[in-house]
Amino acid sequence: MITQSYLQTIRDDLLARVTGGDVLLNDTVSVPVQAVTISSHPIAGVQNGIALQVSAQHVSSVPVITSAKLRTSTGAVVAEKTANIEMNGAQFVNLTFVVEVKGGL
Repeated sequence: MITQSYLQTIRDDLLARVTGGDVLLNDTVSVPVQAVTISSHPIAGVQNGIALQVSAQHVSSVPVITSAKLRTSTGAVVAEKTANIEMNGAQFVNLTFVVEVKGGL
């Protein structure tokens, strides 16, 4: 069983790692993370999940987002997702990445 204090440690670590990181869109365009928060709402179908809500500025050269990778400032991928998001001239994008925490041993 994973304790709430351990989940909080993981949340804090994830926030620290992605602050100053970027989102790689469609494996070609890097967009700096402008803000990141952790959702306090339960995630349907995921036990011990952490939902990172990330805001990034829209890039006009990416009219449709088909994949997104959340990376640390050193380029390590923390989470990724596939999607089909048409930007339709939006000024920014909000993406939610879900990380499931699993116990060891």
